[in-house]
Amino acid sequence: MKTIGKRGFLKGCLIAFSWLFFASVIMAAPAPQGVLKQGIHWDNAADWLDPATCSYAVSAHLPLYLMHDALLKPMPGNIYAPCLAESYTVSPDQKVYEFRLRKGVKFHNGDTLTAEDVEFSFWRYKAAFAKQIQSRTEKVEVVNPLTVRIRFKDPYPDFLEHMLPGVSTIGWIVPKKYVEKVGDAGFKKQPVGAGPYKFVEFVPGVRLVAEAFEGYWRKTPSIKRVEIYTVTDLATRTAMLKRGEVDVITNLGGVSYEDVKKDPKLKLIPVPSPTRHFLQMTMQWDPKSPWSDPRVRKAASLAIDRQTLADIHMPGGGPAGEIGLPDMDPLAQRYPADPYDPAQAKKLLAEAGYPNGFQGGKYYPFDSGYWAYGEQIATYLRAVGISVDIVLLDRVAWYANREAGKFAGGIFNDPPMAPTIGGRLAYMFGKNPYGNYPDIQSLWEQFQKESAPARRKELLGRIQDLIREKTMFIPLTTNTAPCGLNPRVKGDPFKAQPIIWFTAPFEDIELQ
Repeated sequence: MKTIGKRGFLKGCLIAFSWLFFASVIMAAPAPQGVLKQGIHWDNAADWLDPATCSYAVSAHLPLYLMHDALLKPMPGNIYAPCLAESYTVSPDQKVYEFRLRKGVKFHNGDTLTAEDVEFSFWRYKAAFAKQIQSRTEKVEVVNPLTVRIRFKDPYPDFLEHMLPGVSTIGWIVPKKYVEKVGDAGFKKQPVGAGPYKFVEFVPGVRLVAEAFEGYWRKTPSIKRVEIYTVTDLATRTAMLKRGEVDVITNLGGVSYEDVKKDPKLKLIPVPSPTRHFLQMTMQWDPKSPWSDPRVRKAASLAIDRQTLADIHMPGGGPAGEIGLPDMDPLAQRYPADPYDPAQAKKLLAEAGYPNGFQGGKYYPFDSGYWAYGEQIATYLRAVGISVDIVLLDRVAWYANREAGKFAGGIFNDPPMAPTIGGRLAYMFGKNPYGNYPDIQSLWEQFQKESAPARRKELLGRIQDLIREKTMFIPLTTNTAPCGLNPRVKGDPFKAQPIIWFTAPFEDIELQ
């Protein structure tokens, strides 16, 4: 009979102790608990529950970050963070993108993620940039259950950028078998994703509710239930926070900003935003319109007091002279903001033949959270003689009208949100049915075909210079979205900023 020596006995005890220790840790890991309630300043839409029909807008990504997951997406410290794809490669000619999927990822209904789900989701996608991306695609190959290869007809150096918020949602994946079983309409009623939370309820204009998915590949959320309430009125949101009815509110400004800032029981988070609002003047390509004269467009720019606009509506923000994000994107150029000079604005209008001003058409500010911002811009324009008729739309309607070209004949606040200048120009030109200048359009077409980094940088720089020279758009302010928290929320839940300015990732949020 073989005997166990002292060393063997100690080794056996150590192994046994290790297994007991790890087992106790696993058993002691707390299950998700508690409820997180948020009051947001925009409305979610049913289309936003489905990646195939979701808007390119960053705000539309809230339901996606809550319930779905993507091949890659912006995460803390990495705007191209591998998620459902644990890795990806790009061929030297930039025609082939290969994604290696994580093993064992589960959808909420128990289905296992495979390359077939990726192929299915790619071709099922029908929202922003669908036609542009899919028409450039030669094939999507299921190499094996965990590898998918997307092959394009020509070099496509911007493909990864076109998967980011602000451009498209083509990289977000849904379960093929489930969608085929319930259909598109059924999927919107009961969406199934691979994200940290499972769908519970959606009431348009009221709330979106989800519960923790303990099988989420990245980590089990610590909070059991998340309730997102649409509360477009700022005073109401602030009152709900102070009464403890919600734990987080978004987009503070004016009196409410100061109120939360001074309240010792609350916490103020100065969340930066990637948005750069600018004025889009759709009649500038009509030679009969006053807007076709660059002096008129410059006059409109000089009429706006950007610093005061930011101080009131974007606390922490300031004047913007560019449409890109030069602090984080080396290809985005920085320009000084036009000064506030109403006297010079009136002089330019007189030189252009409008000493008494003119009717500038209908004006569509961005959604309800920014109506006061837009109304103040209209006041500045009227002060130098440019009259506009304000039309107010909620966020869902605003995006639908913008994309359908229904703002033609008027002006509107456009909010490009893509993290890169290439993505922003794709939004402005690729989704812009309102017009362009031949020289800028030519440079943009060259850029889309060019793969050499130095030449791409040169083309982008020239495009940005021409936009500024022509005052094609009027940059307004850098954007912030200050948010208020009650003490129940631990730390800073806005971890993926500045690209994602709502609370994300949801699985990282904790309650005290």
